[in-house]
Amino acid sequence: MLELLLGTRTKVKLLKVLAASGDPMTRNELAHITHSGNRSTYEQIEELIAIGVLKEIENGRSRLALDPEFPFYDSIRDLFLSVRDYPGIPQDILKMVDRICKDNYYLGAFTAARQKITPIDYDPPIYMVNILKKFYPGLSPRVMALGKLPGVRAYENMGEAGEMTIIPNTCENIPPDVKRIDHLNVEVWIASVERGIIECLTRKTPFTKYGTYLALLQNRLDNAINLEYFRKLAAEENCLPRVLAVMLEFNEISGKEIFPLTQEDKSMASKATSAVDKKEIKHAINTVMG
Repeated sequence: MLELLLGTRTKVKLLKVLAASGDPMTRNELAHITHSGNRSTYEQIEELIAIGVLKEIENGRSRLALDPEFPFYDSIRDLFLSVRDYPGIPQDILKMVDRICKDNYYLGAFTAARQKITPIDYDPPIYMVNILKKFYPGLSPRVMALGKLPGVRAYENMGEAGEMTIIPNTCENIPPDVKRIDHLNVEVWIASVERGIIECLTRKTPFTKYGTYLALLQNRLDNAINLEYFRKLAAEENCLPRVLAVMLEFNEISGKEIFPLTQEDKSMASKATSAVDKKEIKHAINTVMG
């Protein structure tokens, strides 16, 4: 019975649509909504009528609806109504990622960078999941499978961002600053704010330079970033000149000493000015500081 009831995607779509609809629908309407083709839809409608799940309503034109006389009518209707908007929020996806990867991952990049602030103007629902290399072959396909859920996309490489996008990456080890915290009301493993910003600055990510600069500035103005640790990580990642160049540009464009820099820092920053997008830094300053 279950195979005949739910054995194809078309049947699942049909039942989901009819459970959510307050009115009976024609065969043509159902075929249009399910995108399964008239012939396939009609054949599977007949099977569902045959086992009593659907009934025809004649009112000048044949229409279909869930049959309330079917023994499992309430269960089927409740099931499809309860899952129609799931997953609908980022918390749903984070719970799934955490369940799949357990202690063998961490969230980095922009998710880590924005954990202590409320982002202004830029907050894409994209989650970069760094999975330990030795577990990646087994866990990555499961994370990628989440991309088959409605409203969710998953990429091994960069791609167009959907409503929610998951990008699994490999990592050689879990950094020491990764902690288990409550993020968006979900317990996850997440890197420090400092590491998140550096990952956005130095790695190939879908996050814009504007968004990264915005996060850096907001964290600094909210005293949510440890500059000493930030510099230490930048040195470890061999990107200290670039980080100092970004800081210097913030100071020069704003006309304020947002980031304390020594003369030696400024000299080192001059080696990486080409990696700084001055236009986007100005944009970030205007957004946050007016």
